Formats: sequence, structure tokens, C-alpha cells
Amino acid sequence: MNSFKTAIALTVLALPLTPATATAHAIWWEPGMIEHVRFRASLRVGVGMFEPWVMCDRSGELIGYEIDLARKLAEDLGVRVEFVRMNWQQIIPALVEGRFDVIVSGMSITPARSLLVNFSEPYSEFGTAVVANIGLTPGFASAEDFNRADVTFAARRGTTAEALVKREFPGAMLLSFDTDAEVVDAVTSGEAHAIAADQVTAARLIHERANVLHRPFDTLFNQLPQAIAMRRGDGEALNYLDSWVRHYRVNGWLAERWRHWFETRDWEGLAASGSAQRGCAASFGETASQ
Repeated sequence: MNSFKTAIALTVLALPLTPATATAHAIWWEPGMIEHVRFRASLRVGVGMFEPWVMCDRSGELIGYEIDLARKLAEDLGVRVEFVRMNWQQIIPALVEGRFDVIVSGMSITPARSLLVNFSEPYSEFGTAVVANIGLTPGFASAEDFNRADVTFAARRGTTAEALVKREFPGAMLLSFDTDAEVVDAVTSGEAHAIAADQVTAARLIHERANVLHRPFDTLFNQLPQAIAMRRGDGEALNYLDSWVRHYRVNGWLAERWRHWFETRDWEGLAASGSAQRGCAASFGETASQ
């Protein structure tokens, strides 16, 4: 890297010293995030704790969907990865301040966040799924099948899930409860045909009650695109991240990793629990309940 910079400096010194030329070459050769990462030989990644995007195994090491992505990104850059554990509320300010190079932590793209950071192309979308009682929904294969007066949904009162059911399934009946446990009991017992649940909860419920519950169709609601976040003003680095995401979306690697972490619970035995989980949360500046 030093010889590379020396060569650049000699080339610039050999040029006519006009203000326009000097300015143009200073801009052209200004090293960006990718150059700094490769020179340092490490990619610093900011992460916040949230299962199964980012969590600890029983020994305290990080595992999860985003951990796999960050390790792969570092591998393709030819550098090691360094994870910086962050409280979620502080993760964007810390990126802007330069404490790490990128955020790979299930961060959804929003207009407000886009005023502060640049986002790569989305590498996944996270949303809400319909989870139904298998015995009550034979032949149900689309959202339209559930938007009927003879179908009952259960939802927790005052939640986004309740609002979603009212909006997307206005023709169905709705039972509202005060706790999540009551909602799950309603669909498991057959009091309700279905519930709306985020993808993580949906996968967990189906794993725990595979003989009773299923996802009757793949459509997701309230979808939010998730992407890599980086500091603004580095078009070359953003182009690399976009190309990286496109490559692994097309070849299926991202989809395979998503299925492992969000559609199975094969990893469950590895995840920290009890005091280990509390210690993991503390390392992020969080509490275990978060």
C-alpha cells in the first residue's frame, strides 16, 4: 500500500501544477473505505443484538445471520473481521463518528436513516407472515382464502399485528387478546384459524408446534428492506457493496443463509441462554429482555 501511494505521489508531482489539475487528482486518488479496510487488513462491523440476526453462542462468540454476512464480506475483501458490539440506539452515531466501517445488523432502510448514512442494495426483506392452524385451513393457499367471514384471526390488542389483520383481512372475524400467550393459545386450540406474526416468531411457533401450525402461503406483509449501512460520500465503496449484494442474491447464498436462520431452528442449541444470554446482552449495553 505504501509503494502504491508513493507511485501516486510521484505521478501527481510530475503533472503541471495548475489548480484545476491538482484538485482533480486529489479527489481522484482520495482513498475510500475499501482502501482503508484493505490497508488495515480488517473490516470493522457495528452490530446490535437481536435474535437471530446477531446473538451469542454458549461460549460468548457471535453467531447469527448478519454475522455470517459480515464474515463473508470480510473474506471477499481479503481481510479479517472485527465486530463492534453496540447498543442499538447508538449504532448510527457511532458509524458516522468512524468507530467502524459498516453496519451489518438487520438495519431496515428508512427515509430518516438515509439522511444520515448510505445504504447498499437490500440483501433481505423482513415482514409479517400468516401462521394458521393446519386442521382448520385445509386447501387454504393464499391471502384471499383467509379474507372471509367464516375465518377468525387472533391478535394482541393494540399491536401492529392487530392493525394488519384489520387492514389486510377486513372480511374476517377478529378476536383481540391482552397477551401474546392468549393469541398463540387461540390458534393452537382451534379457537382461531390464524394469527399474524413476524418471521422470527412465525418460525419459532411452527418449529415448536409443527403438527398444529404452518405457513399456508409465502406472502409477507409490512415488509422492510434490510441493507448494509456505511458513511456517506464514498461512491466506490457503495458500488462495491451493491455489487456484492447482487452477486450473492443471484447465486442463492443469501437465500440459503436466510432459510437457515429464519425458517429453521437448527441453530437453537448453539445460542446462549440464561446467565450466558444476560452476559451477551450486557456486552452490547442491552438487557436480556431486549
